[in-house]
Amino acid sequence: MPANLQLLRALIEDELDKLARLEQTFSEVEPKLELTPAEVPEYDRGAIGYLLHNFYNGCENIFRAIARFFENDLGTDNWHADLLRRMTLEVEGYRPAVINGELYQLLNDFRGFRHVFRNHYGFELDWERERLVARRLRPALATLQSQTRAFLDRLDELQETDGGG
Repeated sequence: MPANLQLLRALIEDELDKLARLEQTFSEVEPKLELTPAEVPEYDRGAIGYLLHNFYNGCENIFRAIARFFENDLGTDNWHADLLRRMTLEVEGYRPAVINGELYQLLNDFRGFRHVFRNHYGFELDWERERLVARRLRPALATLQSQTRAFLDRLDELQETDGGG
């Protein structure tokens, strides 16, 4: 196991801290998820969309740090989807899977929303779709935190098995 595992851990913990802060901000707008499209101003819908966008960016930052650490070349075509998919794969004796299939599906919805958010005007967003994704932010974050920390623990175990601990 490479000696800079502590750097990877620090990068991941930093992103998890930022995502926890984002969750606090999200809690301020979360009550708006119960409103109808007519009751939610476009500005608020855009702000909620931006938080969802940022949430997935944080997830992707974690996954890119892991991919760089293990020297995974992502190429240029479809790398966002490839990166997420690769996080479900275990490379026996080298890298455990980071997330399970259930979290993959959940995060893939956030990835898809982020793509739409980046490529459309705020007033073009489908409030029902945005609201559906937004309601999943808290469970997705809790599961991401748990599975990412389990991944780091598993890396520590692999390092000890390889005589690096």
